Amino acid sequence: MVNAFLITLFSSVQARRQRVIFGLLKRRLTVSTEYWGLRYNLLTYVGLFPHLDQQVFDQQITQFVEQGLLIEIGTDTNQFLLTEKGLAAKQACQAQHYQIQYMTLATQPLSNVRDFQQAFWLANQVVSESAYQNKRYYPLQVDLQTKNLVKRWYQKTYKHDIISEWVTSITEFLQQLPPITANQLTATWVGHQIPGFNLEQLGLPTSWTEVDFYLWELDLFAHWQQYLSQKQDDKQALGILWVLTQRQTFLSPSIRTTVQQISQGTSMAIISQQRHLKIGTVREHLLTAAIRLPKQDFPYDLFLTTDVVAYLQSHLVGNIDEWQFADVRTSDDPLEFFLFRLYEIYLTKRGERP
Repeated sequence: MVNAFLITLFSSVQARRQRVIFGLLKRRLTVSTEYWGLRYNLLTYVGLFPHLDQQVFDQQITQFVEQGLLIEIGTDTNQFLLTEKGLAAKQACQAQHYQIQYMTLATQPLSNVRDFQQAFWLANQVVSESAYQNKRYYPLQVDLQTKNLVKRWYQKTYKHDIISEWVTSITEFLQQLPPITANQLTATWVGHQIPGFNLEQLGLPTSWTEVDFYLWELDLFAHWQQYLSQKQDDKQALGILWVLTQRQTFLSPSIRTTVQQISQGTSMAIISQQRHLKIGTVREHLLTAAIRLPKQDFPYDLFLTTDVVAYLQSHLVGNIDEWQFADVRTSDDPLEFFLFRLYEIYLTKRGERP
């Protein structure tokens, strides 16, 4: 259960929408959900619990309200603030449970981290058994796609020195971790006559639950993901395995193409005509890219001109979360809302938060 973790996603100073937090954790994304995820500083957690049940989630939020941990702002607004009691519960949870350290936007999408994690577990078992010339063992139970991926990988990379190379590659990463963490992580892996330790056997904090154990492992593999991404070594067996598991992209090819065309001076109207996209889709591409990319990688200046910024600054003051589009709207042109939202994203990227 993710009960304790959920309370940490709410704030005592910023009202947060229940449906947005569920959408982020489940990876049910719209531009609006991602925008509010940016405002809440929770985009790191997109897809963290892909099997989260809507009814269970809603019941937990209701329970938080009944326990006096959350208070709804207004009536049927779906927006909640932590109460004083809720803030204390959040702080207690953070003190007693695992706190994510390594996941960032650079480790999105988390599906790639999971795929690498699953493939590594099986590949490590295969290499371990190979070191003892053992072909009679029960392989880890993973999905068929991962099983076939590891099979193809092993057939492609098998060579006489794969064992020493494998050990060296793993050791290089483990040296980035505190020694006790490195030892605990490796103790979870299955190998030749080694079953792999579970939560109770690892000497981790006694207050941790299975959710903490899940977050701890996934976070460490996210750290490994970043390490391999920066190293860019696709010649060694581990690097090849990692590349094979990176099936999803942070920005879809279509969104990336849109940003490139805009940066090269192509108008939204031309992009829409050339690629047979609705103009609204082109605008969504750009907003999604602005949300996901570092500020310096998006061409804000092409849209947020001096005149546009001056107009928005003169009409919008105070907390960004409370801004209303109606205060700056002058016509029915959808471009106006695009500029309004892009300005909010730009300011958020610049560090303006509650």
